[in-house]
Amino acid sequence: MDGAWALYESWVRMLHDDVDYALVYAFGKSSNVNIRRMLTLQQDPYLVAPLWPDTVALAGLQARAALDAGTVSAEQMADVVARSRHNAKSNPFAQLSGDYTTSDLLDEPMFVDPLRKHDCAPLTNGASVVILAKGDAARRVCDRPAWLRGIDHRIEAHQLGERDLTRSVSTAIAAQKVGVANGPIDVAEIHAPFSHQEVIVADALGIEDPTSINPSGGALAANPLMTAGLVRMGEVARRIWAGEADRGVAHATSGAALQQNLVCVLEGE
Repeated sequence: MDGAWALYESWVRMLHDDVDYALVYAFGKSSNVNIRRMLTLQQDPYLVAPLWPDTVALAGLQARAALDAGTVSAEQMADVVARSRHNAKSNPFAQLSGDYTTSDLLDEPMFVDPLRKHDCAPLTNGASVVILAKGDAARRVCDRPAWLRGIDHRIEAHQLGERDLTRSVSTAIAAQKVGVANGPIDVAEIHAPFSHQEVIVADALGIEDPTSINPSGGALAANPLMTAGLVRMGEVARRIWAGEADRGVAHATSGAALQQNLVCVLEGE
């Protein structure tokens, strides 16, 4: 989420009306460390971190809770992966792509039960840059600007036992604040490092057909640490520039089991 947060800070700074352009840059090199172990240090330092539950294990706990509650099904998780890999075939920056059937994916062995390896985002190095421009400045540099109409960031309780892991309340609140439901959504780029999380976030955003979800392939196709959330914003903007969409929503997350969530709405003219 760090790149997405940098964009948020830049947007707030531009509201002061004395800056016309901003450059937002983020990069991540997760190959330098054991990322699953390192991210454990995000947890409560007294009760959780000393147990060293890694990111996949915590995601597995969330997935199991969602499956048991009936808010997510194994078939939905496999459908998410199949769509992600198929969409990623047209993304030159994707790390994983291809055509898979839901049944084939469900036949794969468990990795961290109830997660299979394909339910988890790959480890990816990467960087991204976004240029923000305001008003007439944007029109000078782009034939069809993608206007950022609203952005909101929400944080839920740090302690996993203090919140319902089968839902994303913070995403729903952020979506309401930025007016996601105020018009049709043509494209949604959801930052979901695990397949079940896409289902949870899409529900919190109120996304349904015919919205195109993660046409880039999303985080399951490539998930560069620190910048994957910013990539989601860029992917929505790129489709608005191209005239493929008139209105879109981008989502970024950080922390275990969707603890922090940022939502923004972009529109074309």
